[in-house]
Amino acid sequence: MQGLYPIRAVAKITGLSLDTLRAWERRYHAVEPEHTERGRQYGPAHIERLLLLRQLIRQGHSIGQIAGLPDLELQSLLARPAQPPSEVAPALIAPVLNAIEAFDSARAADELSRLAAVLAPRDLVYQVALPLMRETGVRWHKGTFAIAQEHLVSANLRSLLGGMMRLYRNSGSNAKMVLATPAGDTHEFGILAAAMLAAIAGMEPVYLGASLPGLEITRAVERTDARVLTLGITLPSPDTPEQIREIAAALPATSEFWVGGEGAGAIDLSVFGRRILRVSDLSAFESECVRWKN
Repeated sequence: MQGLYPIRAVAKITGLSLDTLRAWERRYHAVEPEHTERGRQYGPAHIERLLLLRQLIRQGHSIGQIAGLPDLELQSLLARPAQPPSEVAPALIAPVLNAIEAFDSARAADELSRLAAVLAPRDLVYQVALPLMRETGVRWHKGTFAIAQEHLVSANLRSLLGGMMRLYRNSGSNAKMVLATPAGDTHEFGILAAAMLAAIAGMEPVYLGASLPGLEITRAVERTDARVLTLGITLPSPDTPEQIREIAAALPATSEFWVGGEGAGAIDLSVFGRRILRVSDLSAFESECVRWKN
């Protein structure tokens, strides 16, 4: 048929992954392509609508909230200035915390999936993931949460990150970012949140987790051809500056080196022989992702 494109061609044209296209069609009915003996066939109007939806997702809208809107409303919504994340409602994360308190990982995952379906992706990070991380830390310090419960939260948020990566990353993107914490720093919540925001921004997070030796981190950057390394530092140890020095020396010259986290402010990043970008907070991290992508 004239003017129709198979799903793989549409993925290349729109920059959306195959998983995203299928999810938007099956779960949200965002578009209704023709089904022929050759599979899904998309016309120019379908592609234009998908590009509109992609732009709105990049602005922070939830696909669940905008998938059913007509094209004219999508265009009107796109013309409005992007809104900052709204204030967190503590009640939003209460069901997740209750599930974690009961060691009910399946119920916690279900609650997070429900929130992911109704919230804009940035709101999901700022209203759910970050408050959940903070409250988990508070309860752990008070002794009302065990280490096992902290690990349950981490596991569920890593699963949430995987879903966000599938839905929001560009098809065939070469904007890979490795995220990790140095050896001895076991606090991964900061880089988890950063990885989610990187996925929303259209980058492809390569999430290594917490407490990795420097050479293992740089090896991952080389093997994945990542263009950015983000190192999260929460509680620096006496060895942390030497680890940064080791990473800076071994990191490919083509890769940017970003450092952030609560513990990064005490480290002088100007003494390691290469440019290292200090990222002050997650808002600054988002801005750097946009700068890098553009």
